[in-house]
Amino acid sequence: MTLAGNTITGNTANERGGGIHCLDHSTMTLSGSTVAENRASAQGGGVDCYGNSSITVMNSILWGDSALTGPEVSLDTSSSITISYSDVEGGWPGGGNIDADPVFVLAEKGDYRLLWGSPCIDSGHPDSLDQDGTRSDMGAHFFDQEDYLTLYLTPDTTEVLPGGELGVTYTLINRWAQPEALWILTQVILPRGGILGLCGPDRYTLPAHFVTQRHLDREVPATAPQGTYVYRSGIGVPPAVVYDRDEFTFVVAQP
Repeated sequence: MTLAGNTITGNTANERGGGIHCLDHSTMTLSGSTVAENRASAQGGGVDCYGNSSITVMNSILWGDSALTGPEVSLDTSSSITISYSDVEGGWPGGGNIDADPVFVLAEKGDYRLLWGSPCIDSGHPDSLDQDGTRSDMGAHFFDQEDYLTLYLTPDTTEVLPGGELGVTYTLINRWAQPEALWILTQVILPRGGILGLCGPDRYTLPAHFVTQRHLDREVPATAPQGTYVYRSGIGVPPAVVYDRDEFTFVVAQP
């Protein structure tokens, strides 16, 4: 069995293997994945191997998991685990492994993408490349280095009631060695396909080598129809230049 590009978070096991549990002569490969904030009451909060099982881990992150023993990794004497080019909290022997805060965007809100400056960026296996052509990152989400300006959107929730509020954290990153002026435009795509201009374009200037986060609360009209919406923001120079964009879906539910 092979798992690649997966985010495994927030799970709980009564005994073993909060994130992943290999047992009974099973064999598994975990590549380019993030295992974080899982919990097991006994062993292996992140990964547990038991009963002549084996697992190979590469280009991955194991961080913030918890258990009575082996918070990140646990295995019995009959099993084996090989980890390389991965970020493992508490450390683990293997070529290219590190033990350093991966610097997620907002782990407390379920956003396990990497912030610029993360030690996991360009630290995966040197023979594997990300989609932007750079050396692979550790974890499920690579940091796109194609442009020097990056936008992330992280919602507080993906379900809201009419008349309520939708909280969104904007993360803006400028990797240039000089300040950069940009405009931010935010739109909402309505359930039936119409587009609502929410705000902007608003002009901002980001200092050189700068990362900032700002939380905004957006009011949802009491008359908003039920359904699935798309919240979309972009940064660039209007009308034609777009440096980056991000979006997420949310649901206006029945009261």
